[in-house]
Amino acid sequence: MDAIGRGRGLVACAWLVAAGCSERDAEGVDARTGLAPTELLVRASLDLRGVRPSADELDAVRDDPERVGELVAGFVDDPAFGERMKDVFAGAFRTRTDFYPPFDSLVDEEYEVDEQMALYAAIGEEPLELLAVIALNDRPLTELLRSPVTYVDPSLLPLWPLEEVEPEPSLRLPPGVVAARYVDGRPEAGVLGMNSLFWRHSSTVENANRGRANALSQALLCQSYLDRPIDFPSDLDLTDSESIRHAIATNAACQGCHSTLDPLASYLWGYVYPEAERPQPHYVVEQERAWQIHTDARPAYFGRPGERLVDLAEHVAEDERFVGCAVRRVYEGMLGRKARLEDEGALAVHREAFLSGGLTLQALVRSILEDPSYRGEAWSPRFGGEPAPVYEKVAPVGVLGRSLTHLTGYEMRFVGRSATSLDLALRSLAGGSDRGDTTNVSTGAVLVQRRLAEAGAIHAVTAVLEGRDGGGTLHAFLADRDLDAAPTRAQLVGLVRLVRSRARSSDDAEIEALAGVWDDVAALSGPHEAWIAVVTATLADPDHLLY
Repeated sequence: MDAIGRGRGLVACAWLVAAGCSERDAEGVDARTGLAPTELLVRASLDLRGVRPSADELDAVRDDPERVGELVAGFVDDPAFGERMKDVFAGAFRTRTDFYPPFDSLVDEEYEVDEQMALYAAIGEEPLELLAVIALNDRPLTELLRSPVTYVDPSLLPLWPLEEVEPEPSLRLPPGVVAARYVDGRPEAGVLGMNSLFWRHSSTVENANRGRANALSQALLCQSYLDRPIDFPSDLDLTDSESIRHAIATNAACQGCHSTLDPLASYLWGYVYPEAERPQPHYVVEQERAWQIHTDARPAYFGRPGERLVDLAEHVAEDERFVGCAVRRVYEGMLGRKARLEDEGALAVHREAFLSGGLTLQALVRSILEDPSYRGEAWSPRFGGEPAPVYEKVAPVGVLGRSLTHLTGYEMRFVGRSATSLDLALRSLAGGSDRGDTTNVSTGAVLVQRRLAEAGAIHAVTAVLEGRDGGGTLHAFLADRDLDAAPTRAQLVGLVRLVRSRARSSDDAEIEALAGVWDDVAALSGPHEAWIAVVTATLADPDHLLY
């Protein structure tokens, strides 16, 4: 395969050719009437499973379009549903960060870089694994705050004060995790009792957990204190601690936020270590009442008093804002855009479905699957408003990477982790971060797709030529082809159907363009490189970036 590089210039041309041939109306989709059944099938499969639908599923919908509702509703039973719900809520907790500096004090220098990066990843997944368990087992979302058990990668067991426990016999767990309990006396309060959350959102004694309290408000209530307008006193010296304390206690403008923020922050002193340079893995029970020394703000949740984290967890679980925040997050995650004022009526519809379904994510997702806006249709909810239909949306970087890996068997990795999950690799380039996914197509996202498409095509074709299984769904297709000969029009039709879930006729302009790509690259670099170019073109099509 030494000649592969000679064909890469034409590979870029192949992508442009394919992009020009990718038209929404090829499947009969009309923006006025919404997505075609197969389009809806693709969208729901990527949203709920992270991969494109199978050939059998596409055939079933093409033969009987009425079956699409039944099929997409069943996607919530797929094991991958938990992983996708983790993606939707990852931007809320923001624990999927590249590094966890507090962890460095727990490991010796003998750890290899890949091992350390794997441990960072394990820490970041802790609150999301509990969310996945809730999603997979159709449990109420309030278990996010009431669960006495955490679910972690086994690598954390010897490093944190954890004791593995036997999960319920019928409980479905995400792959590679075990059930465990903290054994250092901390309250059992779901995500509020997890190291990962408070290592990600650290605090100094001077800040008195206020940043942490705001992070919890953002994650669980969708409300940030930083969004409130603040009129600072002009004579306030922000460099003087005593001056700041006095203003917080006496100034009306400051009290507008701090009257609720400080009591909320007072629940979190068990995670503050004033005598240590870095946080430790143990919760410090004797620190729980340190608010008496530092702020004198008794723990309370918007006027409701409490003592420990279990009280805070109950207050949040009973708060209507917790329900509304969950509905908004899933709605925005599935529609691929921020909810606006005109979406309030739709949000109310899904809130009712969420409540009547026992606050389970499966009930909420099934409701949104029926949302006309999600299906690309205009509508007027009974509660008012006119939500904008979603004709196309940007693929989250995790979905883009996962779906291409599923097709080709190739996953780009950096220091032992998926490159699309790291800001220092591809995540930020594609527009994502620990704050969530982008809703806009950027040059960076296109470049990431192009690079993954080319690398995936090389991997898939090379694996067949070397007589090994490449690991993706493309392998069986390519293994049945003569890679020393030009593809037939029927084979190109099959390739587009498999890779892009599109039905094309053998005389379609796109099929003719792909055949021309093969001929041009083969003339320069040979048949193997020509197959790579054609596969790259289908993988780099905008269908994978916009769906």
